[in-house]
Amino acid sequence: MRRLTIGVAACTEVMGLLVTMAWADGELKDEEIAGIRSAADTLNLNQEMRDRLEGFMADAPMPGDLSLDTLSKRDAEFAYVAAAWLARVDDSVDEEEWDLLAEIGDVFEMDIDRREELTQYAMELPAPPDGESWSSGIVELFRTIVSTVEEEAVAVDFE
Repeated sequence: MRRLTIGVAACTEVMGLLVTMAWADGELKDEEIAGIRSAADTLNLNQEMRDRLEGFMADAPMPGDLSLDTLSKRDAEFAYVAAAWLARVDDSVDEEEWDLLAEIGDVFEMDIDRREELTQYAMELPAPPDGESWSSGIVELFRTIVSTVEEEAVAVDFE
């Protein structure tokens, strides 16, 4: 089994991107906030990274507010798939979410063919069980994305 290692800083930016997508509808729900905090616990993020996430939750970040330019190409593709998955997690993708995905693709300088391929991966990922917030299963989402994109079973480690 191969292992994917994602650094804490990259993990935090991916989480920040998910917070950005969660805000796309103009509201961050209480259960999403609780789930993000729970995910930060599960991922064992340090206080500095948790404070960064708290800032994202307080003030609806835009992709330009994140340090996305520090992500490797693989981490950027991972982040894009996670964002696309979140956009469709409620079984529909709103126009604001499509617009935000386009902006994210632009930030990552992804060509349209790669965006479409990654979006297709995201559409095939399982949604969380009924009644569960997307953020409550973030580690499993990370594992699922990796195994889908890499087409090989991998484990996720956080540095």
